[in-house]
Amino acid sequence: MLVISQYTKEDIAAIVLKKSQLTKLHTAIDTGYYEPSPAADEAFKKYLDRRVNDADFKVFVAKDGDSCVGYVMGWIEQRPPIYLKGKVGYLSNIFVDEAHQQREVGAQLYYAMEKWFQQRKVDYVEIKADIRNNAAMKSFKKYGFKELTMTFYKDVSDAGHE
Repeated sequence: MLVISQYTKEDIAAIVLKKSQLTKLHTAIDTGYYEPSPAADEAFKKYLDRRVNDADFKVFVAKDGDSCVGYVMGWIEQRPPIYLKGKVGYLSNIFVDEAHQQREVGAQLYYAMEKWFQQRKVDYVEIKADIRNNAAMKSFKKYGFKELTMTFYKDVSDAGHE
């Protein structure tokens, strides 16, 4: 039976493993941009451990029995006062094992996070997604998201100009 719940310190190792799997998917899209540092897993573990009781940070995990099959991470920030709507929910790192993707686990995780954002009265939710990740783009549009900005990046270490 699938259960969606808030993460605890006991879930951190499983979340770090899922984050590693997500990173591998992104690295396949663009090795130059997504290649993690050797210390990435340990740094992420410490980050999750430090924020487990943070009221403005949330991770939901999907468990099938005792096994973690996915997670979603989000947090709330206040934007500068130049914006009319400044309380923003940021959604990040949604991942579901391939074997559970057809069971709408990603949607269940997303809607758990959306409900938390609504309870915390955020003005809107932002998600960054690589436009080359077709599955993510399709899912976020299905959840009602609209495209807002495009991020450009350039590695200037080998730009080839003087």
